[in-house]
Amino acid sequence: MYTEENQRGRFPLRDILLKAIIVIIFIILIIFIITRLTTPNNSNNSNSVNSNYDQVFSENLKAMEDAAYSYYTEERLPKEVGDINELTLREMINSNLLEAFTDADGNSCDVNASYIRLTKNEEDYTLRVNLKCNEKEDYSLTKVGEYDYCEHDICKRDSSKENEETAKEEDNEVTDEVDITEETETTTTPATNNSNTNNNTGTTNNSTSNNNSNTGGSSGSSGNSNNTSNNTPQVITMYEYRKVTDPVLSGWSAWSSWAYNTERYSAIKCGTTDANCLREVQLYSRREQVGTSNGRPVYGTVNYYSYRTRTLISSGSTDTKWSTYNDQSLLSQGYTYTGNTR
Repeated sequence: MYTEENQRGRFPLRDILLKAIIVIIFIILIIFIITRLTTPNNSNNSNSVNSNYDQVFSENLKAMEDAAYSYYTEERLPKEVGDINELTLREMINSNLLEAFTDADGNSCDVNASYIRLTKNEEDYTLRVNLKCNEKEDYSLTKVGEYDYCEHDICKRDSSKENEETAKEEDNEVTDEVDITEETETTTTPATNNSNTNNNTGTTNNSTSNNNSNTGGSSGSSGNSNNTSNNTPQVITMYEYRKVTDPVLSGWSAWSSWAYNTERYSAIKCGTTDANCLREVQLYSRREQVGTSNGRPVYGTVNYYSYRTRTLISSGSTDTKWSTYNDQSLLSQGYTYTGNTR
């Protein structure tokens, strides 16, 4: 009797444990299946968000590059090899070069760490556009130069447009050479006939008569040559040359002491040879106590500014001349082609 009752007491407990284990395994399987089904969707959503963020970032980077082409006018271009002209995103916005923008999450980009920078090379420039938004920072490097086909003073190099310009110049050169060659032949031919006629005159009567007949023929051909030369229009292409003399500026004075920016000055950074920019301004802000309220200190953002100046010693100049192609006299004096012809 004791053995049967003991066995009866253990069997229900074993059944309960088995059922509990089965239920737990079943729950684990359900959780695993749900996780596998939902993970790809979350990954796709994450990829979609990242793709949208990168697209907005690239558009903002392109907007800064486009604004750089309109900003770097001739007077703002660095002149000496290695010279740099840099402008922060804050200064670009303050100068109305572009409107303030945000990233795909609606957060403002870093206006101090984002900038455009133009560096002078031997024959062209390197444009660096740096953009930092939240945790993402990237930049682009572009070779630019002063080309005849640029809409602004500088632009990207376009080999297809350069080939078109080269073909036009070659056509102009060939036309000039043909005109000059024809003119030389028509002017020298009559002179040769006349000298032959004079040398043969004064010998025998027969030779005189022969020379007279030859002279008549020569005169007729000479007249025809002159008429042909006069009737042919001569085209001479003139090329425009330009020589730019940079202004002479003094060195910068020392920066002034920091003062309260009650006038709300904007930051100003001058180009190396910008004769119209004689005063640079830099800004600084910090949190500090501005007063008390009910015995407690009140803190706020206080803006400061500092400046430095320079003077214009002599203004720059631009001299333009017109001459024939490859005028070594002008080229040796520092004149360069502008690409204009007439």
